[in-house]
Amino acid sequence: MPQEVTNAQQLHTNRPLFLTVLCILGFIGSIASIVQNGIGFFRSEAEVIQIQSGTEKTQLKNLFSFDKATVNAPMAISNLTPENFEKFSIGGIVAALLCLIGVVLMWLLKRSGFYSFVLGTFFNLITHFLLFGDNIGAMGLSLIWAFFGLVLVLLFSKFLNNMSMD
Repeated sequence: MPQEVTNAQQLHTNRPLFLTVLCILGFIGSIASIVQNGIGFFRSEAEVIQIQSGTEKTQLKNLFSFDKATVNAPMAISNLTPENFEKFSIGGIVAALLCLIGVVLMWLLKRSGFYSFVLGTFFNLITHFLLFGDNIGAMGLSLIWAFFGLVLVLLFSKFLNNMSMD
């Protein structure tokens, strides 16, 4: 009988507290990204008009306006069309789903979850480059999100030893 208890205890592996915190942050970020990209997909035309008009403060304009002359100038992103914005939103949803699947698998201490998370992180950035090219105005937010994704990838990689190969 004591042997069965010992075997049951060996099957139960403890998840480090920091990995638990990272997984919870991953859940929240992935779900928020799915919702945000879903809204962006259905509001693609309004989003493109808002970004190109230059009349309202947009995230892109706030990030990349360096002087007063460029603050009021409309943003010129040649590839920014409602169709491309819809494709961009779909790519963001797919990337967020890959990250969400990865976080769920890492929660279960599966190493394949880490690889899914890495794939989702880079899929989002690749989607942006394919649709908008190297235009820094279109890529600015993507580069910032890619930086945070890379930081999470590095943090998750510290726990690969705690994850099983299954």
